[in-house]
Amino acid sequence: MLEESIEFLMIQYDVPDERILILREDMARGKKLSYILDELSYPQSVVSRMQFAEYYGKVESMLLEIENYLLIEKNQKDKILKTIRYPAILTTMLIILLIIFNLLVIPQFQNIYTTSNIKMDVQVTILINILYYLPKVLVGLLITLIISICYIWYTFKYKPNIFLKIIPKIPLINTYYKYYFSYQYASEISLFLMSGFSVKTSLEEIIKKDYNFFFTVFSKKIEKELILGENFENAVKKVVYFDNNISKFIVHGIRNSMLDKELKLYSDIMLDSFIKLIDTRLKKVQPILFFLLAFVIMGLYLTILLPIFNMTSTLK
Repeated sequence: MLEESIEFLMIQYDVPDERILILREDMARGKKLSYILDELSYPQSVVSRMQFAEYYGKVESMLLEIENYLLIEKNQKDKILKTIRYPAILTTMLIILLIIFNLLVIPQFQNIYTTSNIKMDVQVTILINILYYLPKVLVGLLITLIISICYIWYTFKYKPNIFLKIIPKIPLINTYYKYYFSYQYASEISLFLMSGFSVKTSLEEIIKKDYNFFFTVFSKKIEKELILGENFENAVKKVVYFDNNISKFIVHGIRNSMLDKELKLYSDIMLDSFIKLIDTRLKKVQPILFFLLAFVIMGLYLTILLPIFNMTSTLK
């Protein structure tokens, strides 16, 4: 039984007895698995998929689909963290190194030049100024990046209508969301089609249930175009939040009477493209940081050595 299965899993993960009792009472009152998943803080995408399965009797197959989805999501998060961990540590150490150098080393050399009445070379002045302003620039860029990411995440989570207005205008980032939305929406439509729904009925169900803001907006746009006489592939193509290739898969799927399978395949391709795009762009950051670190280390050595050579030659 479902209640026994959930209770058995809760025991394995050392969930408090009070929590298990509450979940058991919820199920006894007729609460469905989607409600339990929501109570256990699963993502809304998972909860909405389970709600769909409960309405149309595909709970077991949907659990396997959700398992696969969560495993991919977990692996991707681990991969992203692994990729950005080294650049993040490198950037932090770089900023700390520059700050320490600016606080301890540069003032000493400036003091030596001042007390000995030796004129500082142009090269040394340029290097010192670069090393002085570089940490400020890096910290400023880092703060800007963090604020931008937080704002995008906040609008995506809590102000989706604002998010849909700003995301097409942000270069680089908009490509990620095109792949992401294409993957999710194609997967969702394919689930409806595999369950025996027509395209029109699928759109109506998504709009009526309104379990996902983005799906509802996209479905309304597509339905409006269909009412105006557009065919399905052209209606989908006009949604600016999707990848352009989605219409080609739709045409191919309709031609072969396998639209549900074609859309599922397309969603898998979009997920793979999304993952590869993240990996590729993150890997491009590391060489830039290595070059920056090498430049800073070389600049530190020159800032220390050039004044020494300069003062030695002056004393001679």
